[in-house]
Amino acid sequence: MSEQIMSEQVMPEQKRSEQVMFRTYGLFWREDRIFWGRGRAKGHLAGQEVNNVTGKPTSKDPVDFRDQIGIYALYYDFELVYIGQVGASTKDDRGRTLLDRLKDHRDGRHSERWDRFSWFGVQGVTKSGELTKFREAPLSGVTRSQVLNMFEAVMIALSEPRLNLQRGRMSKYATQYSQWLDPKLDE
Repeated sequence: MSEQIMSEQVMPEQKRSEQVMFRTYGLFWREDRIFWGRGRAKGHLAGQEVNNVTGKPTSKDPVDFRDQIGIYALYYDFELVYIGQVGASTKDDRGRTLLDRLKDHRDGRHSERWDRFSWFGVQGVTKSGELTKFREAPLSGVTRSQVLNMFEAVMIALSEPRLNLQRGRMSKYATQYSQWLDPKLDE
């Protein structure tokens, strides 16, 4: 496995040896705070960057993660109930977005069986607040330690095991975003 997913995704402040699989993530976003779309208005999954020290959202404008590629987990009352992926380009999932997959779960057999979700995405965010483009690239140059740290961090963040005293080592590699509350939801 490698950290080199694609050159466009490398954040300027990161060295080539620090390229990783996941660039952005959101933890325990609420289903009832998603703007699913209305009329001609497209839905979105908006989030704001989180300050690594305070854990509070920054003052930056929200970013739309509806087209993110990666893995996600669904929770009911903070209990992990489902893990899935989006963007693998399999026969059943070709062209689907993260927002599409969540809509499927909202209306499908998982309807009313989840109230929060977490996601880990391979696309970064450009300076203009857009998701980076993604192209397949061979993974190479990642150390065993980096792979193990990243997967451990994802697993800990998804499941929050009671006995883990340490949080995963995610902030060194990826930027966390908190869910943005769209004022349209109060209309």
